Amino acid sequence: MPKILLEGQEIILTPEQAATDQAITDTLLPFYPDIANADFKRTENEGETLIEIVKRPGTKGNTQTPWQIWQNAPEYINPVILLAVQLKALEIQGGLTLETLIPLQPTLQDVTHVGEKASTETRRATSALKSASPIPAQTPLLGF
Repeated sequence: MPKILLEGQEIILTPEQAATDQAITDTLLPFYPDIANADFKRTENEGETLIEIVKRPGTKGNTQTPWQIWQNAPEYINPVILLAVQLKALEIQGGLTLETLIPLQPTLQDVTHVGEKASTETRRATSALKSASPIPAQTPLLGF
């Protein structure tokens, strides 16, 4: 039976479970999520297979980089910006009159509500960040 060495522990797997690195990962991943990007080192000792799993450092928490999150984000244009562009176009065309503004009143109210809500959320997040105590990094940050 193949032995797995992981974090100082010996784990015995069936030959089928230890047949490939992917099979080992699939078997142990629910219990050891850090092995998703690990390196596997196989050795034979007196007819016994010994597989050492060495975890590679990687990103903590979110597996996507901010750039990937930004790329995968749905397209969104703030309704306030859309309304501002629409009103500016009307102004340039000379069509910004009371008659054109009256039908836009419900849109103005909706956009104002969205803007106030976003502003409140931004103030709340900023306040929370300002009042949060600093936490030292557990590992050195590259580039600093």
